[in-house]
Amino acid sequence: MAVSDSLSVTVNAPADKVIAFLRNIDNQQNWFPGNLESEVLERGADGHPSKARLINDVKIAKDEYVLDYTSTDTGFSWTLSAPSKAQKANAGSWSVVAKGADKSEATMDLTIETSLPLPGIIQKKTLKDTLKSATKALAGQF
Repeated sequence: MAVSDSLSVTVNAPADKVIAFLRNIDNQQNWFPGNLESEVLERGADGHPSKARLINDVKIAKDEYVLDYTSTDTGFSWTLSAPSKAQKANAGSWSVVAKGADKSEATMDLTIETSLPLPGIIQKKTLKDTLKSATKALAGQF
């Protein structure tokens, strides 16, 4: 069963700086909760990441997987390249909108389908916790 949700946060930085920070996938391990390793494998013609390998600690297991990225003017989206030990599906996006000269609103959308035998209520809680911790951590970077 796939679960989806989204969450927005106000960031005290201009949208272009927030987007540049988020696109620095290699740096995710330094701020994104649960991310142990992040490495860009391929870049598109625009120089933005198009494929990256990540290792996350999902509390009951470490999960290594590859995401395919698509850049947009306001952020980027991703999909899971192939199922991993803990995930059947992972799709999401970060989008950032200016809210004045020095503030922006960043929204993370996420859909996950775990391959672990977890009840739907646990998957939903895990998803909400991920969104809350990721948006809070992002805001804390500025």
